[in-house]
Amino acid sequence: MSDEPRRSVFAAFRASFLTGLVVVLPVGLTIYVVWGLIGWIDGWILPLIPATYQPDALVRRYFGPEANFPVRGVGVLVFLVATAIIGWLTRGLLGRSVMRKAEQLVDRVPLVRSVYSGVKQI
Repeated sequence: MSDEPRRSVFAAFRASFLTGLVVVLPVGLTIYVVWGLIGWIDGWILPLIPATYQPDALVRRYFGPEANFPVRGVGVLVFLVATAIIGWLTRGLLGRSVMRKAEQLVDRVPLVRSVYSGVKQI
């Protein structure tokens, strides 16, 4: 037998709750932040997509007019593809020369220069 004093039911519950909180809180916060970030990007990108290709219109077209469920992440997908295309274009000779000229222009503006260089370092 152990010489440890028995904990009360409340103390055992509190210890289990705190252990569960240590596990659940980071996962929950991560899901919450990612979900919010996806919604923010969708809110920023989706207005740029024509109404015919909006996720809600596509859902109604393929699942019927009574189908009404949100589709999240299309803006993120468009953002990723557009960023990859911009990166692909920038890797070429023309893209590198355009980037060099743009960075020279940014280096001439005091406040923009410090913000741009800070973000670029990150």
